[in-house]
Amino acid sequence: MTVDWKEFAQDHWDRGPAVLTAPPPAGLDRLHDLTVRSSAPFRAGTRFWVMPDVRLVAGDGWLRAPGALLPDAADPTLAAYLDRLAADAPGPGHLLTVRQPLLLDFTLWAAVRAAIAGLWREVGWPNLPLTAEILAGDRFTQHAGAAEPPTHAALTWILRGRMDVRLWDERQGAPPAEIADPERESAGVEALSGGAGDLLYWPGDRRHVDTYRDRCVALRLRIPVDRRLPFTALRDLLAEQVHAARGGDETVPYFPLGAPDAALDHLTALGDDLRDLVGGERLRRTLRVRWAALRSAAGLEPIPAPRDAVPLTGATRVRRTAEIVRMPDGPRHEVWAVNGNVFTLPAAAADRVYDALPDGEEREVAEVCRELGDDKNVTALLERLYRLRGVDLSEGPAR
Repeated sequence: MTVDWKEFAQDHWDRGPAVLTAPPPAGLDRLHDLTVRSSAPFRAGTRFWVMPDVRLVAGDGWLRAPGALLPDAADPTLAAYLDRLAADAPGPGHLLTVRQPLLLDFTLWAAVRAAIAGLWREVGWPNLPLTAEILAGDRFTQHAGAAEPPTHAALTWILRGRMDVRLWDERQGAPPAEIADPERESAGVEALSGGAGDLLYWPGDRRHVDTYRDRCVALRLRIPVDRRLPFTALRDLLAEQVHAARGGDETVPYFPLGAPDAALDHLTALGDDLRDLVGGERLRRTLRVRWAALRSAAGLEPIPAPRDAVPLTGATRVRRTAEIVRMPDGPRHEVWAVNGNVFTLPAAAADRVYDALPDGEEREVAEVCRELGDDKNVTALLERLYRLRGVDLSEGPAR
């Protein structure tokens, strides 16, 4: 039973929490394989500022170097891993979180995108990246979602075990201390509970405390909804572009002794660069390209890497299998975005190329080249689309 996103948008989206019956985008075996792949680098030691990010919390603390306590290929399933973890690290409970794992698995990434695209068609496409998480825990209560003001809504598919969630509406003020204790009742605290086959949702104005029971395994999407987040993203983009325009200048404008104007001149120049950037076409084009990429990814960034190239011959049969998001890029070019990847085409040829690749219809490369009258460039374009999984060879699916 798939989610009726139109009904969901009318009854629940940005209104209140809900428990729905919905199949997850992938099965336990696929999530287990992805968890093992994501964990492999972390078994050798702690890594920072990388994706996927893997964290293991046992008892009251985050294990900075969990090593062999992370899953590996010797664990046949996530349930078996949780059994091993309970034996190797006995205590009050544990939670494994794998953040942004989808970039390692295009098939799962595409399945999640397909699962949520219907929602975006009803409520609007996200203008900031989502955060995807694989969660595997038992006898553990996670309080992190209640520690800070909420900024994200959440969709959580439960594949195994049970999850109990306590919610606090931020509009009621500061949460009571009782929200942290799943055994205590408190006025104003909402409760959600779900098992395998359930989908939990709560809006972006709820703090949350999650309790994992019965070897729980879940897939969560955190959806940015706080109105301040786009401004933060724009600020960071402006800083990056000003920094790049100045050649990556790392100089810190100290006030030299006896010459205060030098530092002021430096800061004034930065302000001038920022003003020119905000008023120029470069920023607008960057935002257009970013939007096209994010729209074609349905918000699921970072995206999987392109697949290996294959040489195409005139006899190769291809079919378009992915949506192509198109956006004007000035008077002479058009942006095409495919599975989160972006490139440009001459505007004069874009319509003809698009029409020559009907969705799902098989065509020989030679036939497409004849129709467009350009063997070399058309073949190169089809090879690029193949790498980006926009077209497939007729004998095989995307991978």
